[in-house]
Amino acid sequence: MGVKQWVFQRLSNVAIVVFGFWLVYFLASPGAITAETINDLFSNTASLIYLTITLVLAGLNSILAGWQIAGDYAEKFNLNQTFLVSFGTIVSVAYIAVGFCILF
Repeated sequence: MGVKQWVFQRLSNVAIVVFGFWLVYFLASPGAITAETINDLFSNTASLIYLTITLVLAGLNSILAGWQIAGDYAEKFNLNQTFLVSFGTIVSVAYIAVGFCILF
């Protein structure tokens, strides 16, 4: 794995972990979580930008991880590496698309 891929994975992992802490804080904060609360959250421009960036980073990170895993294990288990990478890419792009539908 190259340095750029390594740095990208670490940066995207930081964004995902920060999102996880933010989500736990949001869910654990006092008060009822209603549709209005969630709508207010998504209408905040800063939150929407951060969620969009994190969603794209998570999807791209999963594509890179799938490529690495397929490269390491496809031959060991007599699996088609191209199929595994293609399948992982399709699932990751679908994840991003569904995320965009939810956010926007």
